[in-house]
Formats: sequence, structure tokens, C-alpha cells
Amino acid sequence: MAEQYDKVIEYISGLISSGELESGSRLPAERAISEELSVSRNSAREALHTLEHMGIMKSVHGSGNYLSDNMSAGMSEMFRFMLLLKQVSKDDVRRFRCDMEKMICRNIIASGRTDLDRIERIFDLDCSEAERDRLFHYELVYTEGNKLWICLMEAISDVYREWITDVLEASDENRKNTLHKLHRAILDALRSGDMERCEEAIDKHYNNRVGGYPLIE
Repeated sequence: MAEQYDKVIEYISGLISSGELESGSRLPAERAISEELSVSRNSAREALHTLEHMGIMKSVHGSGNYLSDNMSAGMSEMFRFMLLLKQVSKDDVRRFRCDMEKMICRNIIASGRTDLDRIERIFDLDCSEAERDRLFHYELVYTEGNKLWICLMEAISDVYREWITDVLEASDENRKNTLHKLHRAILDALRSGDMERCEEAIDKHYNNRVGGYPLIE
């Protein structure tokens, strides 16, 4: 049974590698896979279910199975279960995001990017502080441009956002202003190419207290 299951996974991987399948493509039906590989329908079904749980595939009722165009959603669920099972902690997630954002900013500075107007415009948006914070950090990773960083940031942010939104919605104006200043400090450091100042602002955002309170309890 395990060999048949592996055979199905390898078959789907091969279709992706050859370019026959891409994001959003419809996968062959269970019966077609079973007949093509001479494996049982149960093995084909189990393999497809595994791909769905991993976020690689999505099932559309009455239509079929499709390769996901949002892999980060599956990664988010994985992170949630890791937290529930206490394999990682909130502090692990916070420190990972902090270190990841430093690397993203380091790459932006190293590339000499000066087109940071999309980040700048976030400061003038009429939205909640939680939404402004979300957009600020998303724009950082999208400006850097590495697709793996983007996928990781989206997956981690889906989990992290649930905590930070509650904190920011309960924050007073002093705390919100402090967070705003830290975002501004990060952007100003990027514009001037000063990684030391940038890391200092990121550390204050993630590691220290904002307005006298920890961002993540």
C-alpha cells in the first residue's frame, strides 16, 4: 500500500516537473490515476487527500481536484497545529518573524532599492492600526521580492496576525503612536541604507515593549 501511495505522489510530482500541471490546474481523477499507474483507488484517494491536507491541492465539490495557488494557507495550518501541540511557542514565532524581517531589510539595502513609495503610502491610509501594521510588513517582503520569503511571511503572518490584532485594537493612542514611529524608523533606515538603525527599530518592534506593553503577551 505504501509503495502504491508513493507511486501516486511521484506521478503528480512528475506532472508538475514536466509542466503538464501548474498552479490552478485540474489534477487527473482518482480513477484515471488508478488506471494509469495500476494502483488501487484507495491508494490514489489517500495520496490526493495527503496533498490536500498539505495545502498543495484543493478539492472543489462537483468539479475535481486542483493544484493550489495559495500554498501559504497550508503552511499556516501546519504552524497552527505546531502551536496547539506545543512543538513551537508564540515566542518562537515572534523571534522567527523578527529575524526574517531583518534578512528581508538587509536584502533590500544590499540591492540598492530606492523605490519605497508603496511602503510610504501606507502611512497615509485611512484604516485601522492593525491593518496598517499588516500592510507595512507585507510591503516590506513584497519589495524584497523573493517568492519563498513571501510565502513564509504570508503563512507566519496569518497566525501572528490573530494575536497582534487583538493587542492593537485594545491599545491606547500612545501605544499606537509608538508603533507608528517604529515603522517610520524602519523605512527611514531603509532609505538611508543604515542596516544598524534598521535592525534596532525591528528589535524594538518585535522584542521590546511598545508603549509600555509587550506586543505579544
